[in-house]
Amino acid sequence: MFFVGIFGVQPGQKVLYEGSGVCPSCEAFDRHKVIQAYTYFHFFFIPLWKWNKHYFVETRCCRHTLEIDPAIGERYARGEAVQLKPEHIVRRTDSYREPICPSCGARVRSDFQFCPHCGTQLS
Repeated sequence: MFFVGIFGVQPGQKVLYEGSGVCPSCEAFDRHKVIQAYTYFHFFFIPLWKWNKHYFVETRCCRHTLEIDPAIGERYARGEAVQLKPEHIVRRTDSYREPICPSCGARVRSDFQFCPHCGTQLS
């Protein structure tokens, strides 16, 4: 029983860039975020390996979530200044996001039946 919780595999995400620019979807000038979503193995809550990396841009103007080319995402991860263009978009998706609790607004894993923050039953 002691080993439960010491190591595991979980989904994670990290905001790589948050700023202004031309939206690759509707071409309006507004704010957007570039996000790296991944799966990681942790030991004592220390992430050791990351795999299954995908890169997304969340737009504020048209409220789309767009998957971007992994090569462009890697450039953002290295800290390079990149201008997003429509040709960098791979596909539109909202599948990487974790569900949100309708009561408290916290992100919860999709396999949870109850919110760990407020106890609300999730559908």
